[in-house]
This record gives sequence, C-alpha cells and structure tokens, in this order.
Amino acid sequence: MLHRGARVLRWALCIAVVLVGVRYCFEARGRSRADEYPDQWRTEISDVQGGAYTARSTVVHHGTILLRLYRTGDSTLLAERTYREHGVELLWTDDELIYDTADDSFLGGGIQLPPTRLDKLLAKLP
Repeated sequence: MLHRGARVLRWALCIAVVLVGVRYCFEARGRSRADEYPDQWRTEISDVQGGAYTARSTVVHHGTILLRLYRTGDSTLLAERTYREHGVELLWTDDELIYDTADDSFLGGGIQLPPTRLDKLLAKLP
C-alpha cells in the first residue's frame, strides 16, 4: 500500500512540474515578444537616488503587465516582473520600486533597490 501511495505522489509531482513548465514557456514567449513593439513601452525614471534607475513596462498578454528595471543609461536588465494589477502607478521609495500594492506573494509587489542577486539571476532567464 505504501508503495502505491509513493507512486501516486511521484506521478502527481511529475504532472505538477510539467504544468508549471508549460506555463513558464508560455509566459517566456510573451515576454520575448514584447520587444517586437518598442513603441508600446512606457518608461519612467526614478525620482529617488538621483534618477539611478529606469523602469519600463508594457502589456504583454491578456492584461498581464511586464515590468523591467534597468540602471539609467545602461541596457543591462536588473530585474523583471509580470503582474496583473492595472491602474496602479509605480511608486519609487529610497529602497524599493513598488508596482503592485495588493501582491502578497513572496515577491511582495516590489523590487528592492538595488535589486537583489536573485532578481539579477531571474532577469537573465528567458
């Protein structure tokens, strides 16, 4: 009986991994296609830290917003987020860029300034 339970658990885990992978592939495809329409991007330079950061955002797919954070004057991507909250302006503080005040996930609806190593690593993924 225990062997059968372990097998069911293994299959459930495999199915969950496949579903997460498929979802990630669709989101990555949407993020990559966003660059095809440069005139639809909205750019905002931080009003704190002497304008050290630039945020660019655009709608990518069915109301999903793609937000990218760069150092002003540099094209290196520092952080990237996708979210669905519309009508919320970006809020710059001394230590964070807040993009979604309703987000209670582990990312918390904001990007630390300067971005963490995890943010920089995730920004390099497709």
